[in-house]
Amino acid sequence: MGKPRPSLRALRAKEKLRENPGLLFEDVLSEVEIDEHCRALGYTWRERIFTPLVTLWTFLSQVLSADGSCRDAVAQVLGFLFETKGLTASHDPSSYCEARQRLPQELMPNLTRLAGRKLRDKVPDDFLWHGHRVRLVDGSSVQMPDTRANQEQFPQPSAQSRGCGFPVARLAALFDLVTGAVLDMAMGALAKAETTLFREIWPALETGDVVVGDRLFGSYPDIVLLRNRGVDCVFRLHVKRKVNWHEGRPLGRNDRLIPWQKGPRPDWLSPEEFAAIPDELTVRHIRFRCTVPGFRAREIIVVTTLLDEKEYPASEIAELYDRRWDVETDLGHLKTTMKMDLLRTRTPDMVYREIWAYLLAYNLIRTLMWDAADRKHLQPLRLSFKGTMQEMRALWPFSPARRGKDMTAFYEALLRAIAYHKVPLRPGRSEPRLRKRRPKNYSLLGAPRQECRRKS
Repeated sequence: MGKPRPSLRALRAKEKLRENPGLLFEDVLSEVEIDEHCRALGYTWRERIFTPLVTLWTFLSQVLSADGSCRDAVAQVLGFLFETKGLTASHDPSSYCEARQRLPQELMPNLTRLAGRKLRDKVPDDFLWHGHRVRLVDGSSVQMPDTRANQEQFPQPSAQSRGCGFPVARLAALFDLVTGAVLDMAMGALAKAETTLFREIWPALETGDVVVGDRLFGSYPDIVLLRNRGVDCVFRLHVKRKVNWHEGRPLGRNDRLIPWQKGPRPDWLSPEEFAAIPDELTVRHIRFRCTVPGFRAREIIVVTTLLDEKEYPASEIAELYDRRWDVETDLGHLKTTMKMDLLRTRTPDMVYREIWAYLLAYNLIRTLMWDAADRKHLQPLRLSFKGTMQEMRALWPFSPARRGKDMTAFYEALLRAIAYHKVPLRPGRSEPRLRKRRPKNYSLLGAPRQECRRKS
């Protein structure tokens, strides 16, 4: 008995599967590039509705939607396919969820880094700081559903009772100062230090880069090893390291070269690696006062490996460190604007994918901001991130209908809309971290929910 002949409906469906819901971003992530990355990771697939291409853009649509559910994402993408090719299919999200799990785990990270590199290549030399690309590093954390698998991989804070908290993952991310794009990220359990995670993403740093971070990252071995990679540092001085302003060589007022001595070996360095580190390193110390309206002026000391006071004046290094606060804004866009602070997936494997899906969507938004600012000769960070996300969500559903037509006018209309949302200059702006809206008067959960049900 021969192989059954496929139905006319099946043949029509197969022909329609090649629709690209991400047509709007074809220049950033093309269908060919996505397929090549999948095959490079050893992933093969059958021709079905949720091909890697459709699954990827459904996932991105999900993390960008206000609803955030699988059902909403599937409804949107199937709406794309019906609009463009007349394809109808089941709206049961289980097929999408299975396809999402089949995606190679490293696909999202690779595509995120690719989008970040493409955006980096758009930056002209006159946007660089003294010819250097500046990278901002900082850490944060995200919560996820309280499942056994998540608790085992990312245990909740030890101060919380079991059943009364959420698993928490710690993140360390590297951002570009000019574009705001995320270049790389590492994650681990809450017990894993931000500095340990930072060392995992050192390969994203290139020779000639300048990395800026807070006092947590400026240890002696870290500065030496980064310098060996050709990467310069601007870190705030750690609170435990005391400075004698009568030592070393003065370069100017509150600007001094002071030698550091190698301390005891940290656990993360082997004896051989530690022995290769020099016993002394001269670093530059710059002291300045930071004034924020409504707050008492603070004295800040930064240490840097940029030793030439003529090429890198102290005032400009102080201004550069002040830009470190941009990374707080970048993380705020991810966690608050995009609502990444509380994830939805229920296994560590999918948590990893979901975080990287947020980062990829974030880089796509940053790419739109750069292109819109470039058209209007604006600084890309002067445009509203949230406004860009709103405009993109509003127009993205209509982009597949342009297949076979000129996308240029459509894309230019989107960029004009994005450029309209300019953020006013507000130097030194400070908002108290207080809420006006009163929360509902409910008690906090003090025992597992099952016990509370039995008592009620």
